Amino acid sequence: MTSRLCSLSEWADKRTAAIYIAKSKTEAKLAIEDLFAPHVKASINGRNITREEIDQLLLGMRPTEEGALGFYWTDVVGAPRDPSQRDGAVSGVYIISGLQIPHLETGLLVPGYRRKGVAVIIESQSQDPTIDSRKIVEFVSVANNYYLDQLAAQEKERGRYVSKYGYKL
Repeated sequence: MTSRLCSLSEWADKRTAAIYIAKSKTEAKLAIEDLFAPHVKASINGRNITREEIDQLLLGMRPTEEGALGFYWTDVVGAPRDPSQRDGAVSGVYIISGLQIPHLETGLLVPGYRRKGVAVIIESQSQDPTIDSRKIVEFVSVANNYYLDQLAAQEKERGRYVSKYGYKL
């Protein structure tokens, strides 16, 4: 008997959100282990990184041991290899808020956010169809930090672009 799995984009949404909205670094570390395969092939901003560096980057965004960050997808697309949703690809853009980033002029920490585009390959880690063993095995990301006051302007501009060029339903 096979279990019915949620779509790859739903899976990616839930698993990615779990990292950022975790209430502690310990919870976030467990969420990272649920998302990424130990042997993941990854790069960020064109630089290859190891699984350990993924952990360091994701956990390093948290200013303290306790407390969650903000998170939401602006766009996400999932493409399964077959109807089982066990393997496939997901691509999207999301926002991580609640960051403290250094101001370029003063060096002081100020409220910020990270806009992150990702493309991932997801594969089941087990042949057992009764369990959800999906993990990210390949990960390419482009990310940049911005000051929090830039977020509203970027989202407004994105909205204008969608209104002007987006498909009208």
